[in-house]
Amino acid sequence: MPILSLRSAVTYGTKPLSRLHACMHLRGTDLGAVLMRSLAALALVAACGTQCLAFGEEVRTLHIAPIPSGSGNGSDWSNAGALNRLPEFIAKLAPGGSVLLKADDGPYRVDRQISIRNGGSAGGRITIRGVDASGRIADAEILGSRAAPWEPNAHPGSEVFRLRTGADYLVFRNISFRNTGDGSFRVAGRIRGLHIEDVSAQNVRRFFEVNPGGAEQSASVDDLTIRRVSVRGYSKGAFRIRGDSSNIVIEDVLGDSERQDGDNFAIGVALEGTAHNIVLRRVTMMNSHDSRNEYWNGDGFTTERGVRNVRFEETIASGSTDGGYDLKSSATVLQRPVAYDNKRNYRIWGDAMIVDCVSHDPHKRGGSGLQDHFWIAKGARAEVSGCEIEDFDEQTTVFEVESGGSLIVQNSSIKTNPSGRLSLVREGGHLQITSGQ
Repeated sequence: MPILSLRSAVTYGTKPLSRLHACMHLRGTDLGAVLMRSLAALALVAACGTQCLAFGEEVRTLHIAPIPSGSGNGSDWSNAGALNRLPEFIAKLAPGGSVLLKADDGPYRVDRQISIRNGGSAGGRITIRGVDASGRIADAEILGSRAAPWEPNAHPGSEVFRLRTGADYLVFRNISFRNTGDGSFRVAGRIRGLHIEDVSAQNVRRFFEVNPGGAEQSASVDDLTIRRVSVRGYSKGAFRIRGDSSNIVIEDVLGDSERQDGDNFAIGVALEGTAHNIVLRRVTMMNSHDSRNEYWNGDGFTTERGVRNVRFEETIASGSTDGGYDLKSSATVLQRPVAYDNKRNYRIWGDAMIVDCVSHDPHKRGGSGLQDHFWIAKGARAEVSGCEIEDFDEQTTVFEVESGGSLIVQNSSIKTNPSGRLSLVREGGHLQITSGQ
């Protein structure tokens, strides 16, 4: 009697039933047991039709340790795999699965990128997270080869996780990076659904980067969430998001360059390309420092032309050698932002609405250019309302407006040194200050 084996039912359960008949064969062993299993398989096929998944236990959790052990297949801590097997382990996991990084056996040492091409699904993200041997949350440390302390021309370090097209719906949690290069995370293809939470970094060239690599012609990330992240010590930047990236939330994040100098154009958060629909909430960027050129660069937040629909909520920019906020984007809103101790607290090149802001004590550390609260570029438009503007340095210009630029200031408090300059409006520029002075 022909019997449909369990293996055949599973293997061909996603194909038309006519294909199933070709897989029927005789069992030479316990036909009764095989028949029962076969009938169960047929019942499942009947119940779920072409959507049936493979029988057998799905892989839900895999283990990685700084020093692999046993078979290295990741099945448990006694068979933990090496970090460079992470891409392979992600590919093996069922949606909703986890890769656990053992955090209490020392650091993971890396000197080259780990390329990931697989991921989860919208309904079942795959999580990579640090835990101790008992499974409790703990930060797994990844240690790179970047010079520490870093200085110009010293070893820059390598990137760590390179996310290529296909690396969708991944979650990284409870990881600390130290002495890594241009991208603790680098998006090198087109991905979606990336979450990075409860992560820290120290001494990096750049923590998060979007930059195509290899055969990839473009790179972008859609549906990106970054929460509870700190980056201390960067020479190039904390975050650079480019391409047509969209639907982004960055919140409860701290970046402090710690005045690493000499890598040209240090920027805390840089938004470029056609990135759009972005919210930055309770994000602080500090001390971006760049003294390489006659005009000292170094900004807390930048947006380039082509970027649109960016919202800053309760963000802070301080200590930069150029702009706290240096914004060229369109449809830009700043709600309750704070800027202080930057050469120019607010630099607006596009169109921006700034509401309930704080601007204190601009500070020029070197290079050319004036020390301003607000600088408005040629052709730019900015509306400022409900702001507190204060400093007592006679070197400060409160409002500097270039030719063709427009700045409207409403219902704001302005307290400055009587010997300072309230405004510098070049020919063709427009400044309007109303009420609340």
